[in-house]
Amino acid sequence: SETPALDAQVLLAHITGKSRAWLLAHPELKLSLSEEKKLNSALEKLQNNIPLPYVIGHWEFFGLEFHLSNAVLIPRPETEELIEHALSWLRASNARHVLDMGTGSGCIPISLARNIRDLNVVAVDISSSALNIARQNAQKHEVEITFAQSDLLANLPLATFDLITANLPYIPTKTLKTLEVFQREPTLALDGGESGLDLIQRLLKDAPRYLAPKGVIMLEIDSSHGAAALELAKKFFPEAENKLVKDLSKRDRFIIIQT
Repeated sequence: SETPALDAQVLLAHITGKSRAWLLAHPELKLSLSEEKKLNSALEKLQNNIPLPYVIGHWEFFGLEFHLSNAVLIPRPETEELIEHALSWLRASNARHVLDMGTGSGCIPISLARNIRDLNVVAVDISSSALNIARQNAQKHEVEITFAQSDLLANLPLATFDLITANLPYIPTKTLKTLEVFQREPTLALDGGESGLDLIQRLLKDAPRYLAPKGVIMLEIDSSHGAAALELAKKFFPEAENKLVKDLSKRDRFIIIQT
C-alpha cells in the first residue's frame, strides 16, 4: 500500500465500528477475540492481493460511503473533481437532466443527486452486477435514479440530456495487462480497447442525438490521452467549445464539451 497508516486506520475502523478519529484518540484499545478473527481474515485477503475497499466492502467518495464489490471499479479521488465541475455547471445553468455512462458503483450520479435534489438522472452500465451495486448505493443515499443496462447508448431509448458524464474504461488493452490493477479490479471497467479511447470514441459518435441544445459532456480521461481525446471531441462536436482540463496534479484529466 502507498498509504499503510491510513489503510490500517480504515480497516480497524471497519472492524471495530469506531471512527478513525476515535481510534487515534484511543491507542490503548484492545481488540476482542471476534475482532481479532475479523482482522486476521482481512489481512489474509490483503496478502492475497485483494484491494482494501473490496475487503471491507465499502469506500468513501465525495463525502459519501459507497458499497463496493469486485464487480465495480474502486472510486478514485480524481473523479471527485469531475463531480465539482458538473455541480458547478448544473448550478450555474439550472439544467436538471443528467445522463451518466459507465456508472459502475453509481458514485458519479449519486453524488450529483445528493447535492442537487431536483435532478432527473439516468445512469447506464453494461454490467448487471455493477447496476445491482449502484441500485443499492442509490437506495442507501436516498436518491431517485433511473438505471439502465446498455452497451453505451446502443440500447438506450432516445431522449435528450443537459449533461452527459462518463468515466469510461480508458486503459489500452496491452498496457492494462502490465499494470498492478490488472486482475485486481474488473477488466470490463478498465479496458479501453486497443487505443484506450475506443469507448470514448463510440460514445462521442452517438452522443449528439442525446445531448440537449446548449448541453455539456464531461469525460474523465487518461492523462496520456489529452491531445487525442480533444481531437475526438473536435471531430464529433466541431461547433462546440471543446476544452482539455487538468486535475489538481496538473495532469490532463477531463474533456469538457460545451455545445
